[in-house]
Amino acid sequence: MIKKFIDICATEKIFDGVHKVLIAVSGGADSLALAELLINSRRRFNLELVIAHFEHGLRGQASLDDADFVKAFANLRGIKFTGGRGDVKAFAAANKISVETAARTLRYEFLSKAKADFNLDAIALAHHADDQAETILMRLLRGATSEGLAAMKFRTLSKDYGLLLRPLLRFRKVELENFCREKNLSPRLDATNFETDATRNKIRLELIPTLEEFNPALVETLCRLSEVAADESDFIAAQVEKVFPVVVQKNSIVRAEFLKLHPALQRAVIKKFLAQVAGSTKDFGFVHFEGVRKVLTNNLAGVELPKNLRANLKHGRIFITNNFYGKD
Repeated sequence: MIKKFIDICATEKIFDGVHKVLIAVSGGADSLALAELLINSRRRFNLELVIAHFEHGLRGQASLDDADFVKAFANLRGIKFTGGRGDVKAFAAANKISVETAARTLRYEFLSKAKADFNLDAIALAHHADDQAETILMRLLRGATSEGLAAMKFRTLSKDYGLLLRPLLRFRKVELENFCREKNLSPRLDATNFETDATRNKIRLELIPTLEEFNPALVETLCRLSEVAADESDFIAAQVEKVFPVVVQKNSIVRAEFLKLHPALQRAVIKKFLAQVAGSTKDFGFVHFEGVRKVLTNNLAGVELPKNLRANLKHGRIFITNNFYGKD
């Protein structure tokens, strides 16, 4: 198991340019296995490690016990520990978001701050192959494009949280659980993982077992799809960087240059363009990108967009206007 971990990390260059790592540890089998694997391979990659745990305040004494467990785990191995906590339910209610989303937001904010406080290079997360399969299915159900199917990567540079590392993406959950048993670790059990009120839990507990009746290697198949999609997405992004200065000029898309592009590049250029104009494409979906593309390809007048924006085609160029940006 340790050899497989080291081989994957070396082949995928997960720790290139990284020496100081914050490990996010919940106390479950996945994150305990990640911490143990990193501790066992830290000399191979010349790593300094800090273990972090965020207590969500959702399960009463059980949550407090999880925090104590992770702290004891770190202390026993001589690894620095940092802990944090938050009122997830209150945050969810105040921001009108799901408890699941609130928990993720507060957890990542804590991890990001801890990384900065300890002057670390990256945050290591315990997402594994089963998590990847669940994510891909969730995105498929929501209408993801090929870029969305890329899902999680070994290394992700997040605008909000910095460098995120996911060394376990080629490991099945059962492998991690077996590794914990071999190392005489006793992971904490989160009972909420078995409740079917959350979409991800339904996918894990109901949808994936049903689909595995048709393809027993479903998880491996979805993860392979994700890696291929990620490589293709990276290639398209590199091509966009080359053509963007020619296609986008003076805060507008030049239709004559745009029409020379392959549809895959057209969509990617539009997404990058809208991200620049609107600040982000968080509220945009495929229908909006495709709407702008149809205006350009079919020489239409324009199309309405989220955030009170409108794409207008004038004099062979697409301009984005609204009350804040003003007219073109």
